[in-house]
Amino acid sequence: MFKRKLLTALITSILSIFLISFLTPVDGFFGQVDNYWKSVLHSFVIFPVYIIPCVFLYRLPISLLVGAVTNKMEAGQFQFSIIGHVFFAILPFFILWFFTIYSVL
Repeated sequence: MFKRKLLTALITSILSIFLISFLTPVDGFFGQVDNYWKSVLHSFVIFPVYIIPCVFLYRLPISLLVGAVTNKMEAGQFQFSIIGHVFFAILPFFILWFFTIYSVL
């Protein structure tokens, strides 16, 4: 189970880097994009710094935890798995909301 989840985390990281780099290039955050492909190449350097640790240090252990808890259930395993994953996906937004107040001030 761990090897399967590790492979899924690797594929998720690679796909996330490609999709986020193409959809939101880094230069697009700071104004008009002059050269789209140059800004996409810069994005491939910057976004993995944030995406890979989030996937491997947060989502992989959470996925293993939710899988271990829901594997012991007899009924409603799929539903509780979805609830667990959604709960832990939303949780960082509530924790980081506290820090966004200081960035506004």
